[in-house]
Amino acid sequence: MDSGEHRPRGIIALLPFLVKGALSLSVLRAMRERGLDITLAYHAPGAAGYTRDPAADFEADNRLLDLSETGAGLYLETLGQIIEERKIHLILQIGAPGAYRHLPYLKERHAGLRIVDTLYNEIGHTMDHFLYEACMDGVIVESEHMRRFVEERSAKIDPNIVLVKSGVDLAYHTPRAADTPREGLVLGYIGRMSPEKNPLGFVTIAERLASAHPTVSFLMFGEGGMLDDVNARIVAFGLGDRLRLEGYVEDLRDALTRVDALVVPSLTDGRPNIIMEANAFARPVLAAPVGGIPELIQEGRNGYLVPPNDFARLSAIVSSWEADRLALAAISASAHEMALDLFDRRRMLTDYEAAFRRFL
Repeated sequence: MDSGEHRPRGIIALLPFLVKGALSLSVLRAMRERGLDITLAYHAPGAAGYTRDPAADFEADNRLLDLSETGAGLYLETLGQIIEERKIHLILQIGAPGAYRHLPYLKERHAGLRIVDTLYNEIGHTMDHFLYEACMDGVIVESEHMRRFVEERSAKIDPNIVLVKSGVDLAYHTPRAADTPREGLVLGYIGRMSPEKNPLGFVTIAERLASAHPTVSFLMFGEGGMLDDVNARIVAFGLGDRLRLEGYVEDLRDALTRVDALVVPSLTDGRPNIIMEANAFARPVLAAPVGGIPELIQEGRNGYLVPPNDFARLSAIVSSWEADRLALAAISASAHEMALDLFDRRRMLTDYEAAFRRFL
């Protein structure tokens, strides 16, 4: 095999499945627009409860690889052939758990190949990362929290951590007025229906606040494996029209237009885009102080850090907004200003490009 010194700099990204709206896919698309040659390889046809991204743009350029039917015995051969044919120089491991055990063999067989992991939060495939980090040339994280997490657990003297703080499209998430004036406050949940995001916690918040705040209503948007559990909890609590479960929303702005503030009751998290998107749309956020979330919230400027079971503080904040709508308007405006200052997607993409080219 060649030494890799003169090969074109191709990249292959290993994903578990393709989910519409995923940050990773958005970033990879933007990197293709910036001239990087990227192939997507997915390991499952889809994720239960989530809308699949067909990745037709990658497929049209013969840059989409389906590994869902590839057994362990053929995995190295199939991926190895792609690496050689497309002159792949960099593997981006983005959450494909079944790929980890093959990475050391791929690196051994293909001279000059570099492997970089991506860790958004503490759960999922992080254990696999540390089991196989000896073959990793680096790891990309999006929060200071995850940088510390990796540093404290790595067996390497220098695990080569690159911090790329995520951002959002500020031009797209431009505030707009609600279609019709609202009399009462609307608190919203927008996110995956998955355990770490704690959608059941939001339902409990709604149940605990409903009686003390009769004019406050609640909306939930999202999809995922816990959707039936969430619906059952809403029925069990007898929330009726006070809490409406809307499911998947095609345009996030439609959901944000219908709420006055967002609640992020996560049990663990990385650096959730929805906080930055809500702020860009001039919506303050009440968020759990877990993972990288405290890095996104400045108390009183763009929201508040509140544990999801601190119902007394949640109620007090809601009461203050009910009593003084100008105070809600002020924090909504300052949340938008903070997003303009700190959450620009263009900076994120520049940093990702610099990181990918550095590893190449």
